[in-house]
Amino acid sequence: MGTSDPPLELYPNLVAEVSVGKRLLEALYLHVDGLPSLPQRLQRLIAVASDLAGDSVWNVVKLSIDAPRISFLHYPRFFDDGFPALRASTSVDLATGSIAKRAYDSTNPPILHRKELMLPPGHHFTSIASALTATAEQFGLFDDAHLIGHRQAWDARLGRLGLRLDGHQLLRDAEPSNGVQRHKTALTRYSLSTPMQALWRHGFLAGNHTVCDYGCGRGDDLRALQANAIDAVGWDPHWAPDGKRRRSAIVNLGFVLNVIEDPQERSVALRSAWDLAEQLLVVSVLIGGRSTFERFRLYSDGVITARNTFQRYFTTGEFREYVEGTLAREPIMLAPGIAFVFRDDADEQEFLSRRTRRRVSNDRPVPRAERPERPESVRRERATRQRVPNKWETNADLVNAFWERCLELGRVPESDEFPRSPELRDSVGTPATVFRTLLRQRGESRLTFASDSHRDDLLVFLALNVFERRKSFGALPESARRDIKAFSGGYQSAQTKAQELLFSTGKARVIEEAARIAASRGLGFLDGDHSLQFHSSLAQELPPVLRVYLGCAARLYGDVETADVIKLHLQSGKVSILLYDDFEGKPLPRLIERVKINLRRQQIDFFEYGTGNNDEQLLYLKSRFIKVGFPFYEEQVEFDRTLTALGEFSFEGFGPSHEAFMAGLARAGVIINGFQLSRLTRSHPGEHERPV
Repeated sequence: MGTSDPPLELYPNLVAEVSVGKRLLEALYLHVDGLPSLPQRLQRLIAVASDLAGDSVWNVVKLSIDAPRISFLHYPRFFDDGFPALRASTSVDLATGSIAKRAYDSTNPPILHRKELMLPPGHHFTSIASALTATAEQFGLFDDAHLIGHRQAWDARLGRLGLRLDGHQLLRDAEPSNGVQRHKTALTRYSLSTPMQALWRHGFLAGNHTVCDYGCGRGDDLRALQANAIDAVGWDPHWAPDGKRRRSAIVNLGFVLNVIEDPQERSVALRSAWDLAEQLLVVSVLIGGRSTFERFRLYSDGVITARNTFQRYFTTGEFREYVEGTLAREPIMLAPGIAFVFRDDADEQEFLSRRTRRRVSNDRPVPRAERPERPESVRRERATRQRVPNKWETNADLVNAFWERCLELGRVPESDEFPRSPELRDSVGTPATVFRTLLRQRGESRLTFASDSHRDDLLVFLALNVFERRKSFGALPESARRDIKAFSGGYQSAQTKAQELLFSTGKARVIEEAARIAASRGLGFLDGDHSLQFHSSLAQELPPVLRVYLGCAARLYGDVETADVIKLHLQSGKVSILLYDDFEGKPLPRLIERVKINLRRQQIDFFEYGTGNNDEQLLYLKSRFIKVGFPFYEEQVEFDRTLTALGEFSFEGFGPSHEAFMAGLARAGVIINGFQLSRLTRSHPGEHERPV
């Protein structure tokens, strides 16, 4: 900053005086054509920032409201595209001189809405852009504005409404005036669909299963699978009528049932896909409520959308009953509207068993006692004799592999559970003998930890089987049978303990005590006797009774590990699933969706946030819900400590409203800068912002 440049403490007032541009809560946006409309002193500060930015190409300037931070944005097709995409940005902090550059080369860049607001009064392009905005508002394109800031979500919104963009005109897709256009539902996606992601998450897309995508739409999933050397085929009555419908280990029926208007034809499609599935059928549908039916026209037993596509929305319970009633197999819910249906009881039970296993880490160092230092002594010189290594040293790699397998299982592996068993017998000794020797040499602490973990996993698995009353319960996987023998002494004993564990979830006193134990281990935040709240990554580390409690909720919801924060209500028999906007990357993530699961009524309800129906809600003191090892954990702890030390806020309950929180920051003279709180000071002209 030169001596002739305006003092930085004037910056907020200069920005406040600006009457042109697109003004949001935290920043003001203006096209380069509007710069002459700005106060001269503000133009000078922008010029200084531009010099610091170097040779960056830009056509929109972003002025932070409270801090002297100026960003230069490049929208290369600002006047060509109705909703142009951001190509690059350069952010300059005038207080510190720091510069941050970012390129947006992905398939999902941020896009610009209401660009006419960035143009100066009388600009020749304002009327064109304003007309496009007015049309978009008529179609409701800006509803849920916080969800449409990027290309993929925006394209999906256009597709759902049957619209396409031609320059600066929104047009309806050409189609007959009557007749349901089922194929219009196959919207382009840029990554695996949700059901395919569920398959990937559970290890079914590792390349050892054949896949048939029944109703593959435009084939986005199919291309992604084939590009990863997965043997996959697909068929769609409109987009790929010549595709293959073959018997495969896995068949995906993704969001097909929603678009078939005839109930009988819908059931035929489900059974046809099931007939092709040798091992597993994945079925997914859209889940809706009364608001869905009010928003669209009723048609048969579903709705006709604005795009003239039929959609049959299901409730979660209705979907489960429909699949089970049609296929005579019990589905396993993976998420709201997504179910796995296994053909064989053994495969079903193996999946359920694997789903409840805790991930035991064996990378901790082996505990060793410190050896006392020996006093130096004078020893006689003697001839060096070559030492012959014993069989344990010669076969160290084999012995270590065997020990690691013992730790994985928490017990001595059977011959088929350790492929090198014959080699071990020939070179070292029987597995039982080697196991006992290793226990003496290496201690029991790691094995005890692994055994306890497997014992808990087993009881959780059996308890949830009792809860669901699954017909496949008699087909326990061999690994579970061996665990029962090793850890519980027999099936009857294990079953009794599992039933006791399940019944204990109905006792508030037991749940409260388990929640206190979890909180004492750093597994979440205990809100008095009301609830235990924690990040979903900690779910498998909870005490067994809480894992069963949560597993009962998962029967309705699906994989709770796909959520961000889980809230176990300790008195009311409820579980809340909370999803946030960029939970990992933000110190104060914003709530997007809350799912309330009532275990006593077996009911699930969905609530959206930031849509106008509910106030915007931030998650305060996020470090309470995570633990060491979580991304940005140390930064989050320091951020929360600094925020609390301000003394401006009470974080009881949900904490302050967004409006009250921003007002409190202003009173304290503080702004949020990533994972830091920076204090605004007017003590020195060149020291406008510094960490708290």
